[in-house]
Amino acid sequence: MHIEYKVKADRAYPLGAFLDRDGLHISAVCDCADPAEEGGFGVMLYDRRHKNGIRIPFPQESRVGGVYSMLLADYQDKDCRYLLYCGGRMWQDPYCRKVDDPYRYGAVKSNMPRCMIQGEAYDWGGDRPLRCPYEDMILYALHVRGFTKHRSSGVEHKGTYRGITEKIPYLADLGITSILLMPCYEFDEVMDQDFWSGRTPMEQGTVPGRQAPLNTDADGGTASGAGGRVRQRIRLNYWGYQEGLYYVPKSSYAYGKDPVGEYKDMVKALHRNGIEVLMQFYFPPGVTSIEMLDILKYWVIEYHIDGFHVMGVDLPIELFAKDPFLSDTKILTEQQYSPNAEDRMSRTRCLGWLNDGFLFDVRRVLKGDDNMINQLIYHMRNNRPENGIVNYIAKWDGMRLADIVSYDRKHNENNGEANQDGSDYNCSWNCGVEGRSRRKNITDLRLRQMKNALTLVFLSQGTPLLYSGDEFGNTQEGNNNPYCQDNAVAWIKWNRSEDGNTLLGYTKRLIAFRRAHPILHSPAPLKGMDYLSCGYPDISFHGHEAWRPDTSPASRSIGVMYCGRYGITGGAEDDKFIFIGVNLYWSSYRLGLPQLPKGMEWTLYASTDPQDMESDPTKERPGTEGPMQEICVKPRTIVIYVAEA
Repeated sequence: MHIEYKVKADRAYPLGAFLDRDGLHISAVCDCADPAEEGGFGVMLYDRRHKNGIRIPFPQESRVGGVYSMLLADYQDKDCRYLLYCGGRMWQDPYCRKVDDPYRYGAVKSNMPRCMIQGEAYDWGGDRPLRCPYEDMILYALHVRGFTKHRSSGVEHKGTYRGITEKIPYLADLGITSILLMPCYEFDEVMDQDFWSGRTPMEQGTVPGRQAPLNTDADGGTASGAGGRVRQRIRLNYWGYQEGLYYVPKSSYAYGKDPVGEYKDMVKALHRNGIEVLMQFYFPPGVTSIEMLDILKYWVIEYHIDGFHVMGVDLPIELFAKDPFLSDTKILTEQQYSPNAEDRMSRTRCLGWLNDGFLFDVRRVLKGDDNMINQLIYHMRNNRPENGIVNYIAKWDGMRLADIVSYDRKHNENNGEANQDGSDYNCSWNCGVEGRSRRKNITDLRLRQMKNALTLVFLSQGTPLLYSGDEFGNTQEGNNNPYCQDNAVAWIKWNRSEDGNTLLGYTKRLIAFRRAHPILHSPAPLKGMDYLSCGYPDISFHGHEAWRPDTSPASRSIGVMYCGRYGITGGAEDDKFIFIGVNLYWSSYRLGLPQLPKGMEWTLYASTDPQDMESDPTKERPGTEGPMQEICVKPRTIVIYVAEA
């Protein structure tokens, strides 16, 4: 024990470093096979008295399994830093709550950032997680940096937590209830470097002499050093799906020097505006189930997080489902969980399934592939009482919405892997021209197809997920795997075209329509039965003739009716009858309309073909009497009708 400090054995839990009136408590996991043989396990402490650090070994009598602990009695330097050591090796404490030396994003670090003591208590002002039910959610996924980094974002604090806070009015106006943040725990985004090698710091994001094809800047250029020497960009893990310091918010996503405070400010501001915050965590093999649970619980307690998307292999889904502490916290995974009868009655509603099946099947429906109508029917009504189901047409990995209607194949050449990375299975269709086009018939069709895609996402049961920028047609130029693209390829470009503004307006209208009609987001599965004895099932499907859908392999059209009597608004009033006419065929198609209760009549609410809104066929039927019995849906078009008294 070091003579300068009163070192005592201490409690082994919780892990990490904490100050209280007794002094500094440090509890850490030793990863040495035999600490005694390697020169001992301890803490390298940096403070006012020891700016270059001093080694303090853990007392041997404090060991519990592989955990060591100590108390530096009466120690009160809250500005101290520390690292762990064993012999000649040093590393960051994976259980630390804060790191020093905030750095610019993409900078090659010359020194290992040191761990810090948790700061002062944060004033949450009564803030609590919002607990929005799955069926009421409008989920919006975004990358913290990429969301506002582009010069067109219009925010002051670009690429940061504050930048998201500045965009809250936009999110609220769009109708978003929940955001999902791609990894924003502390990770090192710089790939292929010799970590902590002591090399001379270089300018941000560059390494001299690199030969591999690497990132470009926002304008597509390269960087040059002194004397004209070319300095190529280093490779970055822009997405962040890797192991990191899971208890620490990413410091380079903060504008100032207090990432912890800025992150909490962002969460509090979003909650104040009725928007939940969910986070993605990637856990590689080796991270235990107990560690995962501890990490999630910590973010719920310390940062008021509303939910998580947990990624990795062998995830302990059953533990997530049954942990009472997480019963009000959303846990999203790609893995399905099959609960037993007891679970269905109790705790598994916290779980949510990210449904890639919806993505691929609905993309094939949009293309007009054979034998897809039954799959569309399945996805539009798919819902479960025991867990949430999240539907989307595009997400963080894969093509953007604008790209699935503009490219037949991936274009990942800028990633530097000879276009061999990323999935070859995109189920996309370029509408006749690969990439950008100025031909009006092509751009009109693409806009209509994007509207069709969003309509199917927002008018299906389950929870809709929208990836940021898809609401106005942001593009990645066909790159379906921009994991290393910290530039305009992956950033959201906010300078929208006229078609982009049109798509944004349509998206807002769709979201408002879904939120206004409970029948479109039922908490329980729709049965396709008339269990209210009102003369109509809760959901029904139709073809050329009402009540007779064509589900043959050649069919590409279907009518869907939601009966409003199964959705209650305002506590007592029935919701409206809604009919959705889907025609993804290349010629017009007639759909039979179900007969409505006396006094009601179908009225066109929206169409993905703007010409329909200029001449509503329900209002121009010369020489006809009685209610309309059928509609003619144009090629590659979806129409929405509402029954009005």
